[in-house]
Amino acid sequence: MKFRSFIRPLAIAAGLVLVLGLGLLGRLTLNTPMYLIERGGQAQPLALQFVPKQATLVASVLVRPDRLATLWEYLAAPRLRQEVRRDQERIEQLLLANTGLSYSRDIQPWLGEEVTAALVTPDLDYDPSNGTTPGYLVALVCNDSAAAQAALELYWQNRAIAGDALTFEDFSGNRLIYARRGSQPFPGDATAQLATALVANRYLLAANDPNVLRQALTAAQSNDLNLQGDRRYKTALRELPPPRVGLLALNLPALNQWLYPDEDAAVALGQMGATDDEVGWGLMSWQLTRQGLLGHTALLAAQGHRLHPQRAGANDWAAIAPYLPESLAVAAVGSDLATLSQNLKPLLALVPRETGASPLGSLIDGALGAGATELLQAGVDRAYGVGLATTEVGAADWLVVAPRSDRLSASLEAITTLAQAQGLGVGALDLRGTPAIAWTRLSLPQRGAQPLQVVAEVAGLYAQVDQYEVLAAAPTTLAAVMDMGAAGARPSWWQQVSELPGPSSGYIHIDWPQIQTRLVAQLPQARLWAAAAQPALNHLQQITLVSGDRTDAMQTGSILVQLSNQ
Repeated sequence: MKFRSFIRPLAIAAGLVLVLGLGLLGRLTLNTPMYLIERGGQAQPLALQFVPKQATLVASVLVRPDRLATLWEYLAAPRLRQEVRRDQERIEQLLLANTGLSYSRDIQPWLGEEVTAALVTPDLDYDPSNGTTPGYLVALVCNDSAAAQAALELYWQNRAIAGDALTFEDFSGNRLIYARRGSQPFPGDATAQLATALVANRYLLAANDPNVLRQALTAAQSNDLNLQGDRRYKTALRELPPPRVGLLALNLPALNQWLYPDEDAAVALGQMGATDDEVGWGLMSWQLTRQGLLGHTALLAAQGHRLHPQRAGANDWAAIAPYLPESLAVAAVGSDLATLSQNLKPLLALVPRETGASPLGSLIDGALGAGATELLQAGVDRAYGVGLATTEVGAADWLVVAPRSDRLSASLEAITTLAQAQGLGVGALDLRGTPAIAWTRLSLPQRGAQPLQVVAEVAGLYAQVDQYEVLAAAPTTLAAVMDMGAAGARPSWWQQVSELPGPSSGYIHIDWPQIQTRLVAQLPQARLWAAAAQPALNHLQQITLVSGDRTDAMQTGSILVQLSNQ
């Protein structure tokens, strides 16, 4: 059960949406920018006609970016507005570096209400022997084609003056212009050729290789080739409510190939799971709130696969929430611990394969013996709460909370027997007046000095706290649960749950500042986006995911992203 797994695509989504949505600067005088929260932007992107339907990742901002920047500054506390402006300026500088362009001077005057960016392919030539060169496409909708044409001509004139040899090519009735970029390559490609085309006096297309533009123009000629006419897109969009300011489309198998280009495709897909419960494509619709962003998701079953239907109910997880410490980096509540990993399976392929990955199941099995997780899942047959915490020394800290039952008691006895078979000792102790059982491993550290000292390492422990059984990796975590239960207070993030629509089959909460650095370090391909998004990501605080209804063809849900601007 890899709780960090769903963070991976969410990290990329945050980078794309926040870079485009909060990053590009401009100053539009609006008396009431709050209308974006109430009404959102245009209903759906128009530029998807240029995006091949097999594209890996597609992000569309459905309102002019400077309007979002104005709203974000409007909502910020007065003491933070100068910092917000500086962050916006840094993002603009990163995105437009070495172009000689200014957003407010050269782009805003003609830009319409849409910016679409796509990772069209993880590798342009599909030749792993020469490394990977992703293909990127950006489509800008033009409100003033003459001004857009003038800005484009000025850009290429400056490139020619700088000594770049320009190439002009007619393709499908459109003029392509491109030149090899010498000093600053397009993100992710040291030999990239920036290419542009103004199409139908309505769309300005830019790519890091002319082949990407050729693919985009070819895709626009047939609904069978582009994402706008794709059945998956149309099916998912019908399930996502308005208003919205952005859309994010994810092709999960292709995304996995981009993140792990050296991994055999068959092996990668095999790690996603068995025949059923495999998702291959998803769409997220984003709307604005006063606190940040609210996303609605629709994940579609992979071709030739089906999902196990599940109807979201009105379960009362509010009773278990007070036993989840505030300090957890990741926390989850649900009703079926055994199927938690299946619910997350669409994103499990994005978990880094490096040695030392720490999914919850591996942590418990590693601490108490292979099979401990399976025994625990068999005993937790009702509501549950689980969590992972980060520690200064890098050790993994896990937590499981579940209502007391005869079935769970039998599982705990079986886990104790298993632990003893692994050479662990079992002992009773008093933790702040509460009886607890600890599984310990004795060792005799090699030291030069005498006397020798036997050291007891805690592998795990559990105790009855009120009507719950609590298992934890460390005494400090168990003590934190006791403190929370005694106070009867829910963690501060629980308030977000009431803002999410409809019934749910489970919640997952992420404390972004705790996992951000580790996440970016594990995803090299995402670092370029993260670098551009960093000023915006610094404001990202909390993420809460909600699992909704699931049919045999689709899984729905919601994502609440809390940003700090107060």
